Amino acid sequence: MKLECRNLKAEISMKMHFNTTSEFEKLFKSKSKSVTDSIVSGIEKAMMGGHRTALIYEITFEDYDRIFEISLPFSQWETSLTSCLDHYHEMNMSDGAIDTWKLLEAVKVW
Repeated sequence: MKLECRNLKAEISMKMHFNTTSEFEKLFKSKSKSVTDSIVSGIEKAMMGGHRTALIYEITFEDYDRIFEISLPFSQWETSLTSCLDHYHEMNMSDGAIDTWKLLEAVKVW
């Protein structure tokens, strides 16, 4: 499995490449800091760009020619950020929690 955080003009927050579908399932069944960070980053980028859909992941699999994009519509941002905030608290990451709380408050009035 290869994870690559991207800080490009594109709105996709994280590009991921998996060798097997098992790797994909394993990553998303557990709570991962990199996944949490990419959700927060994707929502923030979308909001700053004035988009109502956040492109969170670009996913590819070994020996498969297609690229899958996973996005979150605006209607799911508040719930997603609340889950991310909870995850940062569980990891005792106060800076991440504060930044996520600020973004969550901005989403509520956006």
